[in-house]
Amino acid sequence: MTKSAYDLVQTYGVPMAKSIMKSVNEVIYQELLSSTNFLDATAGIDEDDIIDAGATLTAADVSMMNRVIVASPDVMAALQKQDAFQYVNYSGQSDVMNDGRLMRRMGFDFYVNNAISKYTPADVAGAVNNGGTAYAAGDTTVVVDAFNDDANPIRVGDIVTFADEVGTPKHVITATETTTSDTTSITFSPALSGSAPADNDDVVTITPSQSAIAMVPSGLAFAARAYAQLPSNTGVSQSIVNYNGLPIRISVWHDAKLGVNVQYDILFGASLVKSERVVRLLEDL
Repeated sequence: MTKSAYDLVQTYGVPMAKSIMKSVNEVIYQELLSSTNFLDATAGIDEDDIIDAGATLTAADVSMMNRVIVASPDVMAALQKQDAFQYVNYSGQSDVMNDGRLMRRMGFDFYVNNAISKYTPADVAGAVNNGGTAYAAGDTTVVVDAFNDDANPIRVGDIVTFADEVGTPKHVITATETTTSDTTSITFSPALSGSAPADNDDVVTITPSQSAIAMVPSGLAFAARAYAQLPSNTGVSQSIVNYNGLPIRISVWHDAKLGVNVQYDILFGASLVKSERVVRLLEDL
């Protein structure tokens, strides 16, 4: 109770703030999954996928400045094994072999993030339910049934395929509707193609996905602030710490039952504002 603000932060704040950082990153990642730009890298992500992601951003007139790729540890490890990143050592740079890091390549800075994790429910399947008539090419919303996704609902960013659509192209879900907790309608992008679009009872499969994200930060709006500190006479000792750019309020107080209590809070929000500035690289699960 008598700790200085510095000691309070060092003793309680920094270790616990890591959990808030992970939660914030998970929210940001989920928001980025609503981008309708995606490239299929399920055969194994490599330098060609990085180049294609850069070309997609360039085609959308996205600046070459501040381009980043954020990926999970396993994807970053896969990239480190690629010749395009290994051979750079022959030019005198040893960041991959010595430090295990990917420096700027192909117009991108590379960052690893543990918040990008595999979406856990097993593949879930349902069926088109449109009263016996086929949906037309160009349709982007389909009524469905027979999904049992109460525990792990289908989410924006999940990947959907229709069994009767020629080539079984992938679509990214942009919105859903539920009835009694089960998904009954999905909206997606791109639209249905002209080759055998979804018909009644056509099997619909939702594939859990993990993505590496190629982007410029201006594609996302993010705001955060700390809660205001309580008056000093409330019996709560508080400090506000800036942890990796996040303003977090740390509160410490004592009661007879639990002893020392520590609580940390933040207000934040994220929104994808420029979908064309974000490209998902769909990974093999």
